[in-house]
Amino acid sequence: MGARPAPFPSRWWRRYPWTPLRVVAVYVVFGVLWILFSDHLLTALVRDPALRDELQSVKGAAFVVVTSLLLLELVRRGQRSLATVGAEIRAAVESLPDAVLIVDAAEQVVELNRAALELFGTSRKEELLGPVGAFARRIQLRLVEGPAVSPDQLASRRALRGERTSYEAVLRRLDGREVFVSVTAAPMDAAPRPPLAVVVLRDITNARRVDEMRDEFLATAAHELKTPLAVIKAYAQLVQRRAPGEVQALGVVQRQVDKMTRMVQHLLDSSRLRLDAAAGPAEPFDVVALAAETVERFRAVAPDHVLTLLGDGPLVVTGDRERLARVLQSLLDNAIRFSPRGGPVVATVSAQDSLAVVSVRDQGVGIPPDRQARVFERYYRAHAGTPDDYGGLGLSLDMSREIVARHGGRMWFDSAPEQGSAFYFSVPLASGTTPQAPPEGNPR
Repeated sequence: MGARPAPFPSRWWRRYPWTPLRVVAVYVVFGVLWILFSDHLLTALVRDPALRDELQSVKGAAFVVVTSLLLLELVRRGQRSLATVGAEIRAAVESLPDAVLIVDAAEQVVELNRAALELFGTSRKEELLGPVGAFARRIQLRLVEGPAVSPDQLASRRALRGERTSYEAVLRRLDGREVFVSVTAAPMDAAPRPPLAVVVLRDITNARRVDEMRDEFLATAAHELKTPLAVIKAYAQLVQRRAPGEVQALGVVQRQVDKMTRMVQHLLDSSRLRLDAAAGPAEPFDVVALAAETVERFRAVAPDHVLTLLGDGPLVVTGDRERLARVLQSLLDNAIRFSPRGGPVVATVSAQDSLAVVSVRDQGVGIPPDRQARVFERYYRAHAGTPDDYGGLGLSLDMSREIVARHGGRMWFDSAPEQGSAFYFSVPLASGTTPQAPPEGNPR
C-alpha cells in the first residue's frame, strides 16, 4: 500500500507560505466577515435591545481574543518557517568545505563556519571574531608575490564597497603553519540595511605544492634537454660541412633542433619564473630604446614582414630589462608567426598618464571570439586544432602577463578573425619621467 496523502490543510500550508501580505489579507477577511455576520446574527438571536447592547461589548472582546489567537498562530508559523530556513542555511554553510566569513559594515567579522576554524587552526570561534583588519595583520596575510595585503586590498573592504574580488594569498595560521589560500569576496544584497560582505577562503596549499613540483620537474627536464639538442645541432653542422650533398636534409634537422631549443627555453624560462618569487633586478632603462633593439633583431629573421616602431623617447621605467625584453620578443614572435602571408607588424611605445604603454599590432589570422577568454591561460593555445595552428607550448602569453604583473602593470589585447590582433602591456614610468605625447609618426 502507498503512503497516505497528507491532509488538505497540511498540503495547503506548505504550498502557500505565510508572507506578511497573506497574513494581513487573512486578518482583513476575518475581520470583515466577523463585523458583517456577527451583527446580523446577534440581531436575529437577541430581541431585547438592552441585552443586545450588553452583548455587543462581549462580542467586541471575543473579536479581540479570537483575532489575537489568529495573529499568534500566524506569527508562530512565520517564526517556525524563518527558523527552519535559517537552520537550513546554517547547515548548508556549515557543510561547506571552504571557510566562510561574514563581515558587517563596521568591518567586523560577525559570523563564520566550522571550516574557518579548521583553516585558521583554532577551536575557539571568539579568536576569529572582531575587526577584520587587525585579524589580517595577525595572520600576516600577504599576496603570493610577496607584499602584505594593504587595508584597501582586503577583499572584505572591497566587497563592502560593492565590488566582487578574488586573489591568491598566503597566511600564517594561529598555530604558526603557513598555507596558500584563494580569497573571494562579494557583497550581500541587504538594502536598505547596512551592507554585509561574504568572504570565502579555500586552502590551495596542496595544489600549489603540486604546481611547484611540476615546475621543478619541467625546469630540470628542460635543462637536461638543452645539452643533447646542442650536441645534435653541432654534429648536424659538422656532417653538413663534410657531406655537401646532404645540405638540405641537414638544414631541416638544424631548423627543427632550433625549434625544439626555443620550446625548451620557453619551458625553462616559465618554470624558473614560477619558482622564483623575486621581482628581479630593478634598474632604470629606456623602454623605447629596448623596443628599438628588439624590433631591429626581428627584422633579420622576418624578411617577409615590414616591422615598424613608433615611439619618441626616452621613456624611462624601472625594472628587469631582460624580462621585459622577453615580453616584447614573445609579442613580436606571435605577431610574425600568426601572420603567415607576411604583412606589416607595428610596435608602438607611448606614455599615458604615468604609464609606459607598449603595443604590437599585426594583420594576421586573429583569434576566434569563443577562444579569446582563455588566451592568457598557461598551456592554452587559441589556434589548437585549427588550420592556423603553428605549434608552441602555450606559455609565452602566460609568462608575459606574469612578468608585467610583477612590474606593477597589466596586459590586454583586442583581436578579430582575419583582421589581426593587438597586444598591449603597461608598466609604471620611473619617477621624474615627463610623459610624452602619444606618437603619431616617426617610424623606425
